Amino acid sequence: MTRAQVKDWLELLEYGCTQVSTTYLDIIIDQAGHDEPMLPSVLTVEPPLPWQSLFDGLPEEGAVEVAPLMVRVDFSQPLQRQWLVGLMHELQGQDQLLVLASLWPFHALAEHLGQCLEARHGRRTGLLRFYDPRVFPLLFSHVLTADQQAPLLLPAVFWSWQDRDGKAQCLPGVGGLPLDGVRSLPLLLSDDQIQVLSCCSEATLAIATAEEALFGGNSPEQRFQACYGVLLEACQAGLLLATERTAYLFDRAGSA
Repeated sequence: MTRAQVKDWLELLEYGCTQVSTTYLDIIIDQAGHDEPMLPSVLTVEPPLPWQSLFDGLPEEGAVEVAPLMVRVDFSQPLQRQWLVGLMHELQGQDQLLVLASLWPFHALAEHLGQCLEARHGRRTGLLRFYDPRVFPLLFSHVLTADQQAPLLLPAVFWSWQDRDGKAQCLPGVGGLPLDGVRSLPLLLSDDQIQVLSCCSEATLAIATAEEALFGGNSPEQRFQACYGVLLEACQAGLLLATERTAYLFDRAGSA
């Protein structure tokens, strides 16, 4: 991600805010992808940035240092805007920022999105890492049903992130009203949905291992989409093990 790409993303975000007459953006920072906790940086800003760990109220609540942090930035405050610009430059290419614009009160939004992290597969309960910008668009294109997407779309006027090429992307939301006193139930994921999610991490790992050998010459985003598509084909062909799917991927890439 270059300085020009950061500038393009900021312009897109500011334009989106002007369309709904707000100066606020909510930034979700994936601390797990950083060498050091990001909260100390958040706490240095004046006037203070509203913030909350999305792990609050979950079994992972104590892991604040690696929790996804939601921070509300007011573009009308120069120092807050300057901090956001600095953060974007600091995290260039690290896939740690997911942004949304919402008209909900901050703490109501943070509580709602924290509940959206809860997912269940069979008898196992875990975290749906929707805040990872590499995973987020796949939830809407391949993984979740329309009903399952609704809780993420409801509070957002729009969601935004940068793809693997550093290009700014945007997904319109619903911009609905808060659900007073209603707690979301854990998301129930099927075996097929877990497989489709697993293909994302498998494609990412395969690309990191093989580098240019997989569909070389394409951009990072194009290379990922090509690998991901082949892994989905492997699922449809009945290959249930990650090792089988990866072998299928390398075989297809070698003959491409």
